[in-house]
Amino acid sequence: MRQIQLRQQQQQPTQPPVRPSAHVPARAVTAQDVENETLDRAAALWTTRRIRSFFLLLEQPLRTTHR
Repeated sequence: MRQIQLRQQQQQPTQPPVRPSAHVPARAVTAQDVENETLDRAAALWTTRRIRSFFLLLEQPLRTTHR
């Protein structure tokens, strides 16, 4: 019981989420933004596939070649 109380005391209070400033106007989404988002998603997908392929290669048993 005492450990639970100590842990609760040690935990830092959570900070409120950061809100964007009210004086900063929201900018409109441009075609460049859409293109950048599309490219980011494509790059993430490509990277994920490369990582999966790498792990699949690691899982394969080593083949010993006898010549």
